[in-house]
Amino acid sequence: MSEGSEYGAISGNGSSRQQLLQFRAPIHPPDGAIHHLRLVQHRQHAHDRQYHEHYQRNVKNSTINSQYRLDMDYMKQRMEHRVERLQKKCAEYRLNESKHNYKPKAWEYLIQHEYHLVWCNVFKAASTSWMYNFNLMAGYSPQFLRKTKDVPLQLARQKYPRPSVEKLQEAINESISFIIVRHPFERLVSAYKDKIQYALPNSHHHKLGNRIIQKYRKTVNGKPSTLLKYPTFSEFVNYLLDEVKHPHFEIDMHWVPVTHFCTPCFFHYDVIAKFETLEEDQNYLISIGHLDSVIKPQWKNAGKGAHTNDMLVKFFSELDAAQIRGLYDYYRFDFELFGYSAKEYFKD
Repeated sequence: MSEGSEYGAISGNGSSRQQLLQFRAPIHPPDGAIHHLRLVQHRQHAHDRQYHEHYQRNVKNSTINSQYRLDMDYMKQRMEHRVERLQKKCAEYRLNESKHNYKPKAWEYLIQHEYHLVWCNVFKAASTSWMYNFNLMAGYSPQFLRKTKDVPLQLARQKYPRPSVEKLQEAINESISFIIVRHPFERLVSAYKDKIQYALPNSHHHKLGNRIIQKYRKTVNGKPSTLLKYPTFSEFVNYLLDEVKHPHFEIDMHWVPVTHFCTPCFFHYDVIAKFETLEEDQNYLISIGHLDSVIKPQWKNAGKGAHTNDMLVKFFSELDAAQIRGLYDYYRFDFELFGYSAKEYFKD
């Protein structure tokens, strides 16, 4: 497939995909790109003067920072590989075929017509940051968004009605479409901490936590095994796996697999951003979408790094092999479609 049709950018009031246009680069390249830039620089100086001269001719009349331009080429290749993997795995597992219990869902997508953006809001994958961005693009002021007690998603839905599948397909053809994904187990732990461990008093999730404790907390000599007022991670996992096998309700949107929530095999994405490389990926999205005058790269509720890894080890140490296998089976397609691994989580 052609480069222009697959990886487009919108210019002005354009209504069709175009090849990547020149953009105004930030002062600094994104973190994480430096290693790649050094490799490119090394090749330039050590190997191919002809390439260097050819490159200089190409950017002679451009105001773009040459290092950043090279990084954008690298980022474009990254997105190509991610989209190609998604499409390949969708076909391999026949997830691009509508079935009686698996059909395209447009419910969670937001369509930004003015800036030609389409986004599926995956909870616990930088959703807070990008809901804020979409509310900014909808016309809410930063001051209002700081002060309001309204739920950001409810504010957004006043400006971005839930689309039909047909309307979504139409918008995707005229927009840059993107999704942000996260390692499934990391996303699950984040959802557990936010919605179960630190559930707001008398909230839906607080009441759910009490029901989980009543059903899944073990007793020793007639006494509960722990006095925690919220479910342990192991108790929560037992609840989730039982719901998967014998559903009483629809699985909560904060921990339902992306494959079911966004049905990504039915829709085209230009950008698949990952939580683990979000700083680079969202800089790329902002650049190709010409959004740098509207929104700034930011990351609300960021929680990555060594602390997150330590937290994952702690929580998964509570689980036995059957629980981990059950979770992997439930999130299997999220692992496969988006290129994640769970090998380090299995104890044998």
